[in-house]
Amino acid sequence: MVHARVHMIVAELSKRYYKQSHFSCPVTLLERRARRTFTIDHDVSEKIDDLVDGHTLEINVLVNKAIRRYLEWGRYVDSFKLVTSDPRLMKTLWSHVTIEEAREMGTRNGNDTVVEFILYYFHKFDLDCVLKTFRMIGGEYANAYTYSEFGDKESRTMILRHAMGRSASAYYGASFKALCERLAVRVELEESDDQLICKISGASAPITMLSKTLKEQTPNRSRERQLGS
Repeated sequence: MVHARVHMIVAELSKRYYKQSHFSCPVTLLERRARRTFTIDHDVSEKIDDLVDGHTLEINVLVNKAIRRYLEWGRYVDSFKLVTSDPRLMKTLWSHVTIEEAREMGTRNGNDTVVEFILYYFHKFDLDCVLKTFRMIGGEYANAYTYSEFGDKESRTMILRHAMGRSASAYYGASFKALCERLAVRVELEESDDQLICKISGASAPITMLSKTLKEQTPNRSRERQLGS
C-alpha cells in the first residue's frame, strides 16, 4: 500500500510538471508566491475552464503568464505605439526599403524612441537594459527575430535571426549601434539577409545613465543636429 501511494504521488507530481512545461512557464514547488483574489467576467472564466480543463495549477500558470505579458509588454503598446506583425509581411516591407534608408531609420530610432522606452521601462539606461530590450521586446513579445547571446561582461555577442532581408539587419544594427555609442561601448556589426551579429567589446566598465542625465543630453544632441543641418 505504501509503495502504491508513493507511486501515485510521483505520478501526480510528474503530471503537474508536464502541465507547467506545456505552458512554457516553469514553476518550482518552493518558489515564493503571492496570493491575490480577482473578480473576472463570466465569459472569461468559461474560456479559462475550457482551456485548462479544470486543473487549478494550470489556471494559476495561465493567469500568471497573462498578467506578466501585460505588465512587460501590453501596457506599453499604446504609449509607444508598439505592434506585432507577421514576419512574412515585414519581409515584404523591408524589401522596399534600401539598406541606407533602413540604416538611417535605425540610427534615428536608436537615438530617440528606444532610449525613451528603456528609461520608461527600466528607469535607467545601461548595456544590460539595452540587451534586455532587444531580447524581451523584440524577441519574446514582438516575435520580430530569434534572440541569442553569449560571452562575458567584457566581450559579448548578440545574434538576431530574422530572415527578413539585409535592410532589416541594417535597421536593427544601426539602432543597436546608436544605443551603444551613448554608452561608449564598441560594437562590430555583421549584417546578412537572415541575421545580424553584434560583437560587443569595451564593456568592462559599463556606463549607467539615469533619466535626468539622459534628458540633459538629448536637447544638446537635438541642437547639434539643427546646427549641422
